[in-house]
Amino acid sequence: MAHARARAAADASLALAGRALARGDALHALGLVGRAEDGLGLTLRGIAHAQLGDLALARASLDRARSLAKDPLLRARIEAARVEIAMSDGDPAPAAKAARASAEALAKLGDARNAAMQRLVLARAEVLLGRLAKARHVVDEVLAHAELPADVAAVACLAQAEIAIRAVAPTEARAALSRARKALDAAPNELLARALVALEAELSKPIARLEQRGAQREADLFAIEAASSGEVFLVDACRRLAIAGRASIPLAKRSVLFALLLALARAWPADVARDALAAAAFDTRRVNASHRSRLRVEIGRLRKLLEGLGEPVATTEGYVLETPRAVAVLLPPDGGEAACLAILLGDGAWWTAQALAEHAGVSKRTAQRALAALVEARIVIKAGAAKDVRFSRPGAPIASRMLLLGLVPKP
Repeated sequence: MAHARARAAADASLALAGRALARGDALHALGLVGRAEDGLGLTLRGIAHAQLGDLALARASLDRARSLAKDPLLRARIEAARVEIAMSDGDPAPAAKAARASAEALAKLGDARNAAMQRLVLARAEVLLGRLAKARHVVDEVLAHAELPADVAAVACLAQAEIAIRAVAPTEARAALSRARKALDAAPNELLARALVALEAELSKPIARLEQRGAQREADLFAIEAASSGEVFLVDACRRLAIAGRASIPLAKRSVLFALLLALARAWPADVARDALAAAAFDTRRVNASHRSRLRVEIGRLRKLLEGLGEPVATTEGYVLETPRAVAVLLPPDGGEAACLAILLGDGAWWTAQALAEHAGVSKRTAQRALAALVEARIVIKAGAAKDVRFSRPGAPIASRMLLLGLVPKP
């Protein structure tokens, strides 16, 4: 009888721990779990440690839970938790594969709630792989289910917002955050509420400078979205793009043409002297006849590239950019190469130092120095070794430990 009462009390404590985790109260949950060493207790302890950010302890608890658990559903939930923690290891490709398998296993066992959460883990992996369209499709599929629990819907809407932020679509992100807030009204959660606030801050934070007719102002995502809408001819010096109407011309690997376009755009509507253009394009202080001859060739290439959108036209002194739209330039914030690289890394993809150097228009060595400083400041994360080293910027993501909420048995 005493043993039965003790077991009932322990079960009640674990149920309360599950409810605490569902609210995002990991410390309270740890106190309720106590020293429970059965499969469920270790699972809840692992999730609590994950919510607190101690992924080593979380992994250890879940590994022990897996060795003890006999129930197929609990084992499937433990595997799902381990998949989410694996997302922190810096290699999203195997995590995506494991999340897909985990979602299918949970669905077969009738756990639709946690299957949906694992599909959101898959979406997160797609974001980290730079595949925003695939991530968006996965999240939309989750939200299409009419009976989606409110907290799962909140996570899905937060994921929608993150994807939109990565795609520089703040209006879409704001709408997703509004939907997330409504979902959290029905299922309050401290972790998800903090994530919502962090994503809202991302929307209004200045991340670049917008220059037009020589005047500069700070630009947040909304300013960049407006400038990219097609009403102006935008030269994006952060991502090395020329945007006009629906056209977007990548110039990351055409450094000379980009340097010419940037110089013309910053001078617009005035012209730029030929020698000044040559100095900017060919990175030289002394311009000679050879440079001037090459300038004519490169101007011709730029004219062909911009056909229908704008044109470098010869003037008495040099060249002027003629376009039916007003011209604006998007510049990195003050902070040199590191600030520019941080913007490029904001798309969520894993970049090599060489690719970043090409897009930022700097040497690989310069990019490596800037990346080292960003990694030390914990603005950027690094994964891989030797030739496979890659970098990414977390931004304000829906961290995998937040998605572990879905693994808590529904009270």
